[in-house]
Amino acid sequence: MWFTFFHEAAHILLHGKKLIFIEGQRHEGGREAEANRWAANALIPRLEFEQLGKMRPYTKTGIRAFARDCGVSPGIVVGRLQHEGLSPHSHYNDLKRRFKWADERDTGRSRQR
Repeated sequence: MWFTFFHEAAHILLHGKKLIFIEGQRHEGGREAEANRWAANALIPRLEFEQLGKMRPYTKTGIRAFARDCGVSPGIVVGRLQHEGLSPHSHYNDLKRRFKWADERDTGRSRQR
């Protein structure tokens, strides 16, 4: 979720408010790659991430300590490791926070119409 938020913020900050990006269409000039880099580095600065790359083998304890030092959630670190191909997508997923949207029926409240 946070990577996506920062990716979209990067489009606004780097590419202007008037450009329109539609999912599934090709985008000119590598703007998607630029937004990806900006988002990744906004969450975990590049130099800090390079230090994480030297901490192999990865462990949950090491990931948690690195996340604490960076001031981010361990799930953000796991997502970056997976995205960069440094960890399989099947590893460390229990360190990610899962969000579930509450349905009105689940909250015990319903709207009066």
